[in-house]
Amino acid sequence: MAVKDGTTAEFVEICKNLKGRDIRMEKFYALPEEKKQSIINAALQCFGRYGYEKTSIQDIAEAAHISKASVFQYFGSKKQLYQFLLEYCKGITMEMFDREALDEEADLFERILASARMKAETLKRQPFLTQFIAGAWEEDSEEVRDVLAALMDESGQFREELVLRETDAVRFKNPEDVEPVFRMLILMAEGYAAHYRSREAFDFDTVVSEFETYIAVLRNNFYKEEYLV
Repeated sequence: MAVKDGTTAEFVEICKNLKGRDIRMEKFYALPEEKKQSIINAALQCFGRYGYEKTSIQDIAEAAHISKASVFQYFGSKKQLYQFLLEYCKGITMEMFDREALDEEADLFERILASARMKAETLKRQPFLTQFIAGAWEEDSEEVRDVLAALMDESGQFREELVLRETDAVRFKNPEDVEPVFRMLILMAEGYAAHYRSREAFDFDTVVSEFETYIAVLRNNFYKEEYLV
């Protein structure tokens, strides 16, 4: 299973931010950017397609066209490689949003739609990242449950800080509905991830279009009349 993808600006920047966190990975960071990207893409694709338990270091080595020993030399263990990928994905996720543009949007649903479009545009350029994230949402391996739980908590806080504002409740018929509606949208996003996990390609345009339709339904049902103009 060959993996190919060009070096991206996001990749270079994220690796700069991660470098130095684990001195054992210095040999990996010393590799040419294109080589590092190839290894990361191979690992993202393997874990994303087969899950943590069914993916072996040999699978990743073959996909990246390197030796099994090299993978261990660069990352130490399968779990450490998986943790690195989670940090890598988190770094890209936190950089994919234009916070200033989101802050200028007064409407919660428009803010959510804008963030979804921003995310889609980035993930279109990162097919292996998309597959890995979709798989991570469903991963149930005991070996990585702790790191995934910590990441999910952190991701939840990040999402709330990104799109929720104290003034959002003013537009709702029932101000207490803001949180449940937000949770509903998160569950919807997780459902999309589960649906597309086994697919080679994720049709972002279709997903965003469907999301816009659902957002319109929610707005019409939960907003006060004066905010539906």
